[in-house]
Amino acid sequence: MLRIRLRRMGLRNRPAYRVVVIDSRKARDGEYLESVGHYDPRTKLLELKTERIGHWVSKGAQTSDTVGRLLSRYARQHAAPAEAANGDSAEATPASTEPGTTPDSTTPTDTPKE
Repeated sequence: MLRIRLRRMGLRNRPAYRVVVIDSRKARDGEYLESVGHYDPRTKLLELKTERIGHWVSKGAQTSDTVGRLLSRYARQHAAPAEAANGDSAEATPASTEPGTTPDSTTPTDTPKE
C-alpha cells in the first residue's frame, strides 16, 4: 500500500521534512516514488503540491496522521487569503452597535419632522 508521509531531512537537532509518496513497507528514509512537498517545523514553513497529493490519493495512497493534519492546516492557510480578497472575511463586514439598526441609518435629529 502507498502512503503519503514525512521523510526526515536536515541536520542533527535541526529537522526538516519532505512529504513523500512511498511504499508503506519501506523505511522512513528509504527510496520514495515522488516528493510532494516539504515542511520545516522550526519556521512552520509548509509547501505542498496539492494537485499531486490529490492524484496519489485517487490512486489509493493513504496519508499518515501527521500529513493529514498538515494538509488541513495548509488548506486553512490558503483559504483565508482568498476569502479576504473576495471580501468575505469577518473584518470586512461592519458590526452594528444596537440591534435592529443598520450602519447607514440616520440619527433621529437628522430626520425631517412631519
